[in-house]
Amino acid sequence: MNSYLLIGLESLIDHIGCIRDLGIAYWKKANKKMQIGDIIYLFISDVEHNRVMYRLQVVETDCVRDDKKYWRGTYKHDTSCFKLKNICGAYLGEGLDHDDLEKHGISRYVQYKRLNTEQAEWLEKHFV
Repeated sequence: MNSYLLIGLESLIDHIGCIRDLGIAYWKKANKKMQIGDIIYLFISDVEHNRVMYRLQVVETDCVRDDKKYWRGTYKHDTSCFKLKNICGAYLGEGLDHDDLEKHGISRYVQYKRLNTEQAEWLEKHFV
């Protein structure tokens, strides 16, 4: 099982609302190598939050996207995407922002990153 960091742009999709209402998020595959069981830390990028807020788990790797009502931009239908289930309460504390990530070797400019063991363990401590 691997752990990854993804960046969710709230200006395009209401990830917070989708996870709150459905308990899941959908993610475009592109070049991502995630597998069922992998842990995903979702960084919410917007003016208010701008930090890692969710610990999700990949539960499907080839599903139809079902989050149209949460799109703020132009909806892009996808018949083969990742389905990520929320497995922990949202992190609402201070920290886990770009500066904290960079202190742990995670660039503020990355949008998809496989985390090393130390980075994954550090993030996991915030989602107990």
